[in-house]
Amino acid sequence: MPHQYALHTDVEARCLCCESMQHFVFASPTDHVVCEHCRRHLGDEKAERRDREHVALWRGIVAARDVAAADAATTAETAAGEAARTIAGLTAERDQLRAGAIDATGETGAALRRDLEGELVRRAERATELTNRRLDRGMLALWRLQAYHHPDPRKPGACTCGKPLPTCPESRVLEGVRQEMRDWEARNLALLRDGKRHGLPPEHPEVAAAGGGSGGDDGRTGGAAGGAARGSAAPNRGSGPRRPGVGGR
Repeated sequence: MPHQYALHTDVEARCLCCESMQHFVFASPTDHVVCEHCRRHLGDEKAERRDREHVALWRGIVAARDVAAADAATTAETAAGEAARTIAGLTAERDQLRAGAIDATGETGAALRRDLEGELVRRAERATELTNRRLDRGMLALWRLQAYHHPDPRKPGACTCGKPLPTCPESRVLEGVRQEMRDWEARNLALLRDGKRHGLPPEHPEVAAAGGGSGGDDGRTGGAAGGAARGSAAPNRGSGPRRPGVGGR
């Protein structure tokens, strides 16, 4: 009897003899839909042999399914145990987080600790950067102020603004911080020479010689204003020539 299965390709069909699902490759619509196990016992005279082989075949199929089912049950049991342990661990870590007691030896605790430490480091670095910028702004203002108020080498005891040093309020203020200003200038000169961001103003001799350098925003924006102020104030004060660096160096 002709069949309706596809030809020249692997198909799964039910054997008309043993009725088990088997793989076939049909070459013709008239091929017998009989598996290889059953081809050996076709015919009425082989009925007893056919029954024995059918029983053996189905026993093998059932045994294979039993093994597959047992393997699946073992795999499912193992997965269930792992899932239970994972749930228990996550529940314990959740309770620790709620209680504020973090076990740093656990995976979640270690990851959280790394995140917190990284965040603390980033905050500390940001705070340090902001502090350095505020220090740069303050020192920059003092650096520009001392350009007009430092001991005049041509007039001992006099400030470059024309007043005696003891009566010049700016010189008295600057005298107490000149060493800090020198230290700040030295640190920023080292940064300038290394090609890093620094707080020196554009009018600093070494910044000008380096072509502007990489000073901060305060240095760039304050330079023009400071230069304009010096250009308008210097003639009125009649001071001596401005000296580069701190303290007229």
